[in-house]
Amino acid sequence: MKIRHILMLATGIAALAAIPLAMAQQKGGQAEGNQQGAAAQQSADAQAQAEADARAKRRAAAAAQKDEAIKQGKLDKGAKEAEEEKPLR
Repeated sequence: MKIRHILMLATGIAALAAIPLAMAQQKGGQAEGNQQGAAAQQSADAQAQAEADARAKRRAAAAAQKDEAIKQGKLDKGAKEAEEEKPLR
């Protein structure tokens, strides 16, 4: 065989040997990226839950104040509650 053919075969074998290593490195990077994405999602979920809890507490406090005002006769029973402004997303 000529030297050129030997070099081409050696290059091909080296390329084939490098494929599994490259795939393993790429898979490891994807797993790390998925972990970061999951952590960000959990953080966003926790923040949304905290906002929902705060909103529920404000509504409960407003309802309690309204009931107290009705009992004291300061507010008509037919009065409407003020709608809470929803945040834009």
